[in-house]
Amino acid sequence: MSPARFIIRWDDISPYQNYDQFHRLVALFRKYQIPAVLGVIPDNQDASIKFGKVDDSAFIAELKDLEKLGWEIAMHGYRHLKRTEDGGLLALNQASEFAGRPFQDQLFDMTDGKKILARYGFDPVTFIPPWHSFDEATIAALSQAGFRALSDGWSLYPRSINGLMQLPVIFWSVPHRMRLLSWLDGVYTICLHPQSTSTADLAALDRFFRDENPTVVTAASLLPEMARLVRPTLKRRLLDRLCAKYYRRRG
Repeated sequence: MSPARFIIRWDDISPYQNYDQFHRLVALFRKYQIPAVLGVIPDNQDASIKFGKVDDSAFIAELKDLEKLGWEIAMHGYRHLKRTEDGGLLALNQASEFAGRPFQDQLFDMTDGKKILARYGFDPVTFIPPWHSFDEATIAALSQAGFRALSDGWSLYPRSINGLMQLPVIFWSVPHRMRLLSWLDGVYTICLHPQSTSTADLAALDRFFRDENPTVVTAASLLPEMARLVRPTLKRRLLDRLCAKYYRRRG
C-alpha cells in the first residue's frame, strides 16, 4: 500500500492579504517542515480580500524565503475579479474571472499575470482558477501561456488535459480515513484560504501533521511523474466514475 500524498494549497496570496493569519499558517507549516503551494494573485483588485498592504519588496522577500524551503509559487488568477457568472466546467460557483470569456482575452490576462510575477522573480508552472471556474478556452490558453499544471477538478486522480497535469481539489479541511486514502493511491489537494482559517482549523491541521505524518508535496514536484500519475488504470477509471456520480448527486 502506497502512502497517500497531499498538496496543501493556499489561495488569495497577495501584498494585501491578512498577514496575521498568513503568519500563523506559515509558523505551523514550518514547525513540521511541510511545504505549501501558494496561489499568488499577480494584481489583486478584489476589495473583499484586501486587508491592508505591505511593501512589495517585503512581500516578495518572504515568498522567496519560502520558495527556498521547497514551497511552490503558483498563480491564482490575474486580478481576482468576477468577470462573468459562468460556472465553467465544474459549475461549482456562479462566478468566474475566466470562464465564458474569449480565448484571446483569457490568454492576455494569463500572460500579463506571468509577466508581473516574472518581475518579482517567479516563474509559476501551476495555475489556480478563482472560484474553481474554468472552461475549455481556459485550458487552451493555459497551455499556450506556458503553464504545466492546473489545480482544480473533481476527479480522484490526476489527469492529462491538453498537455497539462490536472490535479483535482476535493478537500477543504484535513481528511480522515487515511487507510482508505492510501488504498486509493492518489494525490489529494487540500484547499485553504488563510484569511478564513480559524483557530479550530489550525488545531486540526496541527493534529493532522503530528498524528498522521502525511507525505506533502507540491504540484511542481509531481511534474516528472506525470506520465505515471495520469495513467488510467482499470481501478482508477472505476473509482473516478463513482466519484463523478457522487459529486453530481451532491450538486
